[in-house]
Amino acid sequence: MNRLLLIVLLLVSLPASADSFYVLVGYVCDTKSDELLITYDGAYNEAGEAMMAKRTATQWDPWQLIVAKDDDHIGSLVTVKRRCQLSDGTYKIEIVPSPGNFNVQGRCGAWMTAGATVSKGKARVYTVDRFENDCHDMDSPIVTRVVIKPKREPAISTTSWAEFYK
Repeated sequence: MNRLLLIVLLLVSLPASADSFYVLVGYVCDTKSDELLITYDGAYNEAGEAMMAKRTATQWDPWQLIVAKDDDHIGSLVTVKRRCQLSDGTYKIEIVPSPGNFNVQGRCGAWMTAGATVSKGKARVYTVDRFENDCHDMDSPIVTRVVIKPKREPAISTTSWAEFYK
């Protein structure tokens, strides 16, 4: 009996650890390759922490692009606005956070993705409202890369939920 109690006490006193998933949204304006690359990356735990530590000036954690109303609610969203000069002109990039719910205690409230719009002049070249569809949607593909080159249709790369969150 004492042995069983000792084992139970040891197991109960083990520290608990939860996985943390990190997301970065951003872009690369590559004038040498004459392309604009929109990126959406994610990683767990140490790999996610390393990804965050190595982020560039053109990558953002979507959670850093919100203004809290109070402890339980998102008050407003911050839009990142940048430009990229390619051989055929200037492209305007807008990146916005896309929360699952403005009430962080509500359904999908602790979940965040992002969206992006690229335009040239008055024309929209590409828009993705959400890189991920929904916190409970494990069937829809996740947009991870969008390559925009002059005089071409955007090339979109996606991955499965299982692959993105592995």
